[in-house]
Amino acid sequence: FVADHKDVAILWYNIATCCLEMGEEETAIKLYKETLRVERKVLGERHNDVVLTLQHLGQVHQQRGELEEALGYFYRALDIEREKKGSIAVGKLLNLIGNIHLQHAKVDKMMECYTEASRIFRRRGQQGDVLVVAGYNFYDLSKLHPACAAIA
Repeated sequence: FVADHKDVAILWYNIATCCLEMGEEETAIKLYKETLRVERKVLGERHNDVVLTLQHLGQVHQQRGELEEALGYFYRALDIEREKKGSIAVGKLLNLIGNIHLQHAKVDKMMECYTEASRIFRRRGQQGDVLVVAGYNFYDLSKLHPACAAIA
């Protein structure tokens, strides 16, 4: 048994996802962080699996209303994806970041992200409906994220 191996990272990732689906967010975060540690060690900092794990960590934190933590993970994933010219993942990450800016009521930053994401989607031949403007529990934003209530 080799503790730091790509197959172990896959196992941690799958268990984390199951925990998340069962509502065990705290355990999921711990396991996604362990996944990330192993992936970085065995696959390198810029690997697609690292980006995916960073994105999942960001989404869990966003779901929990921990928006600053979510932004940190999304921006780290975005930095890696920007190095890959023409990646549609950049647009998807910008969309996620834009949604957090919406939840923070930072309209200028939100629109910058949405605009850049839309341009990427169009250049890649995606339809205009690829951009998703929403937050988690969108209709309850005023309860979960009071800063955005005036914008919503």
